[in-house]
Amino acid sequence: MNIMTNDVYLTLRYNYSTTSPYSKRRTIMMSLKRWVLLSIIIAVASFTGLYYILTQVWPDQTTLFAQPQLLMLSMMFMGLTSATVPVTAYLNYRFAKGNWRERDKARLLRQGAWVGLSGVLLAYIQLVRALNWAVAIVLVGVFILIELFFLTRE
Repeated sequence: MNIMTNDVYLTLRYNYSTTSPYSKRRTIMMSLKRWVLLSIIIAVASFTGLYYILTQVWPDQTTLFAQPQLLMLSMMFMGLTSATVPVTAYLNYRFAKGNWRERDKARLLRQGAWVGLSGVLLAYIQLVRALNWAVAIVLVGVFILIELFFLTRE
């Protein structure tokens, strides 16, 4: 029995003989409950690390991409991405078509990553003191349009 893993699917192959063309293949989807539980665990760990960085580590003022800033932005990305997955899982379960998980396997991670990336970009723009309402609205609008392109492409 071989177990091969992907992001979303676990594939189990049962080969009764190595030369038999009648091998059975079964696909088991990871349930939404597991996605939500795993993302909540990652979000708690990421936000705990972000809290530690913000309260205990002193920033380096000489360079913009010093180690504490990069660590803060990466923890922020992981936290926002994993905190968004339960929300997108509920919204997709409630409003998407019935077979959305079979058609688009990475939808939950992609939508969470858009939120995480937009949050990190907004935080970085704030670090360089260039953030205003117009920039924020345009940036969020661009990410919404990209996601709408992916959704209509199906």
